[in-house]
Amino acid sequence: MTSDGVSYNYEMTYCNGTAAAIIASTSCTVPISVLLAAPFNLPWGSSIYAQVMAYNSYGDSDLSTAGNGAVITTNPSPPFNLQDVTSMRTPTSLTIMWS
Repeated sequence: MTSDGVSYNYEMTYCNGTAAAIIASTSCTVPISVLLAAPFNLPWGSSIYAQVMAYNSYGDSDLSTAGNGAVITTNPSPPFNLQDVTSMRTPTSLTIMWS
């Protein structure tokens, strides 16, 4: 437990800062399936608090302040107002639009 009252787990498979792609983009993506499984075991609707740490040949930085940039949401609502776009219909295809 940290001073902010939140427990953190390391995720080094998808967010290992030694990977060139992560260094270049300064971001990483963790699949929701990973967050739902051990060691995280977060339920749907959980807020995701993340901290990052920089490191180089001189050592590690302190952890960043916690950021809350995401919520594990449920599946999206189904599309509605499905409409055939007759002006774009051809003998071999049709176009549909939805909201």
